[in-house]
Amino acid sequence: MPSPSPLARCVGLAILFCAFSVPASAHTDDPLARVAALRDQGRWLEALPIVQEELARRPDDPLLYRLNTLLLADLGAAYKAWELYQARPSAFEPEHAQRLQNDYLARLVNWSRALAVDEEARLDEAEDAERRIREYLEHTGTPDARTALRLRLDRLVLLNRLGRHAQLREEVRMLQAEGHVLPGYVLAPVGASLKAAGHPGEAIPFLEAAAAAGGPEASAIRAELAYAWLENEEAGRAIRHLEEWRGQEPAWRRVPGARSPYENWARYDADLTLALVRAYSGLLPEAQQALEEMVAMAPRNAGLQTSLGTVYALRGWPSRSLERHQVAHHLEPNEVSPRLGMIEAWTALQRHDLARPLHDQLLARHPARPDVQRLHRQWRAERGWQVHAWLATGRSRGSDGTSPLGNEDRNAGIEVQGPLLDDRWRAFAWAERTRVDYDTARVDPLWRGAGLRYAFDRLDAELAVGSPGDGLGGTAVAAAAGWRFNDLWRAGVQATRNDRAASSQARAAGITADRVELQGAYRPHERAALDMALGRLRYDDGNRRDFASVAGWHRLATQPTWTVDAVGGLYASRGCRDDAPYFNPARDRSLEAGLRLDQQLWRRYQRHFRHRLTVSASHYRQEGHGSAVVPSVHYLHEWQFGPGRVLEYGVRWSRPVYDGNRERHIGFEAGLHWGQ
Repeated sequence: MPSPSPLARCVGLAILFCAFSVPASAHTDDPLARVAALRDQGRWLEALPIVQEELARRPDDPLLYRLNTLLLADLGAAYKAWELYQARPSAFEPEHAQRLQNDYLARLVNWSRALAVDEEARLDEAEDAERRIREYLEHTGTPDARTALRLRLDRLVLLNRLGRHAQLREEVRMLQAEGHVLPGYVLAPVGASLKAAGHPGEAIPFLEAAAAAGGPEASAIRAELAYAWLENEEAGRAIRHLEEWRGQEPAWRRVPGARSPYENWARYDADLTLALVRAYSGLLPEAQQALEEMVAMAPRNAGLQTSLGTVYALRGWPSRSLERHQVAHHLEPNEVSPRLGMIEAWTALQRHDLARPLHDQLLARHPARPDVQRLHRQWRAERGWQVHAWLATGRSRGSDGTSPLGNEDRNAGIEVQGPLLDDRWRAFAWAERTRVDYDTARVDPLWRGAGLRYAFDRLDAELAVGSPGDGLGGTAVAAAAGWRFNDLWRAGVQATRNDRAASSQARAAGITADRVELQGAYRPHERAALDMALGRLRYDDGNRRDFASVAGWHRLATQPTWTVDAVGGLYASRGCRDDAPYFNPARDRSLEAGLRLDQQLWRRYQRHFRHRLTVSASHYRQEGHGSAVVPSVHYLHEWQFGPGRVLEYGVRWSRPVYDGNRERHIGFEAGLHWGQ
């Protein structure tokens, strides 16, 4: 049995020896003397009936009333002791009142940590405890720095529960500056808050110490530690930690002599955390398999269902993801994670009208939660203003002056897209200048235009009107529509009058073109993609140029910080005129194959820096001019500054062949996308 606190001993002795002024040794049969002896031994449960019997005889005795209340506090009945104090505060000294108040507030903190019915109830209890602590501080006028250390430490737990992670970090710094050592019961909440505040490196020592101490929350702490390593860009360490932990935990435990084993929930925590950490490290197939096996065994587990939904979303399957999150939401209607997943899935499925009420509800109820804040930032970036600017320059050498790329080329433009209207409409405008220098001519149109985009559920469409500014071809009109069949397949059609992507060499000769194109896209998962196109360019000079293309890539290797992809494509085209004043092969075709290496050099949550190298070779054949191998190299840097804010720049080099003449082309390109 725990020993009595110094304050309890002092109070008991003061009551017994000062109030009655009789030594306990002189009255060994005195009930209050026996109480003093029992309290001195920490046997409060035996002392309490004696005091209550005396109090029944003398209910107005303030000393007995006080002793009864303090004994209840010794026994942990903080709430009852606080009620008794409030009923007769005049019977207590100021130090007694402070002790009872602190005990009561500490018990409220503990209640807020207990497993309530759901997240909403837990949050309500934490808010109630924080309100009572704040009222106490305001009533006593005690500044935070002078508050009892115990209460200050207990408040750290509340600040963690309420999501006030930045405030907790400041409180911890203040306590450490004063020389206080944080006790074990606050290490895990402190570590979790430091991680949530975006300081995983600071969180790791606290979580490591909490995990080493063990206890009933050891599994949750070890899982939190793994996420801290992951967010500190130590994915390998996190996975090794989880694999070691998993190996230490059998799926079932058995008590000696028991007829049957019982579930080991620590193994469940290790399995679930390992699957999610692998998913966030890019090892999605492994994570999917593990979670699907777990869901098959426990289909009514909401945590497993929403975790599987998260993996499906990362794999590029929003419909499948939505189904899992809806199941989890049905099982646990007040949990936050399934609703977050539903918002992300509805957004990916172009149903902002269904995502918006859920988003607004979560933001109003849980504004301090880091995952809600991250979702809100992403929400604003996707629905707000969008700006896309680009620049590309190039130089070709070695040809006989007939290269379709020209001697010098430059393309620069900007497109501004307005906020999402009525959850489906966007207005946009653009300006683009394309300048190409040939031996005898220069093409320099300034394209300007505006349009409207529509995206709702499976359908997306676009209509735009523009002008090239050089008097050729008249007003440009473009219309497009697309249909998403499922998570894997999409098809679209596009028709353009006075196409700005048509041959610049033809434009230098005063010839423009219209385009019609059918498009298809196949996305089986996040590790592969295939794009297909079939179309026709109709030039003013009567030439009809038909083309077909297939381009794709497939993941060969995946690690947390780098990937290797195989890239390739097929292209074929034909023209119906032999005397066109621009590059117009009667027939040509190309087969390309190569590798793409992508490495992440730095990341901090939603900010990162990565570089990408693509090396490929094409076998190009042009009717009447034979075939040749065309090598190309593309090197790119990518900076992401936040959700929807990306800067890319890089260089290209290739040795293309046109009409049998090989040339060397080198170029620079840059692009900026900014959403807010």
